[in-house]
Amino acid sequence: MDPSLAQLFSLDGRTALVTGGATGIGEGIARMLARAGAHVVIGDLDVEGAQRVADDLGGRALDLDVTDPESAVRAVAAVPSLDLLVNNAGTYRENGSILDQSARSWQHSLDVNLGGVFHCSQAAARAMVDAARPGSIVNIASVDGFLPCLGTAYDSAKAAVVQFTKTLAVDLAPHGIRVNAVAPGNVPVPTLARIRSGELPPLWPADSSVTGLMGPLMQQRSANIPLGRMGRPDDIAHAVVYLASAAADYVTGQTLIVDGGWLLV
Repeated sequence: MDPSLAQLFSLDGRTALVTGGATGIGEGIARMLARAGAHVVIGDLDVEGAQRVADDLGGRALDLDVTDPESAVRAVAAVPSLDLLVNNAGTYRENGSILDQSARSWQHSLDVNLGGVFHCSQAAARAMVDAARPGSIVNIASVDGFLPCLGTAYDSAKAAVVQFTKTLAVDLAPHGIRVNAVAPGNVPVPTLARIRSGELPPLWPADSSVTGLMGPLMQQRSANIPLGRMGRPDDIAHAVVYLASAAADYVTGQTLIVDGGWLLV
């Protein structure tokens, strides 16, 4: 391979903050960024899990609650020379029919899945602009932002992340800060495995009202992914590395769907 081509995807000398990087897709992203040469800082409520990953990567772990704007500011301030923010932290636990969902449940989902992206992006953007350091922000959206699936709160928040990505890209373009998103498809993660095993409560309440969400149509789609398999965290991580790298220097405001063709059928 031409060394100059490999250099396009190198993140040597860059510092990345990955939110929700203690497990699942976030962990996969953190590990791939480190393989690409970045110094990785992991912010998560699960500090023990974040430290486990950070120790493996020679990075750092931070206690971060993305729903708290002051926590976001503290986390960004603890990362000198920030070049890349990956807004991965999220939750899909606030699900079920709207007939059952409480206002508090709805708000919590928005606070984590959308508010957290805002808080961390604002803190990171201010730090990058103050340091006159053009950087990159990559938001982890979801195919649920394009297709009704889990629940009104989660799906609505992820759709908003797609639009937020476009708006923020235009907002920060004069400062040389690129903003993009990745929308994963069906990617099994440890949390889902723990739910299926009964270690964690189910996503849906046992006495949920009848709903069209997560019904036969959704199950059929999940079973008929055109590329013939479910996704892996590395599939998402590869897309993040691309969007963070010099190979994507002329790409901003885009959402890269990584779903094996799931949205096509």
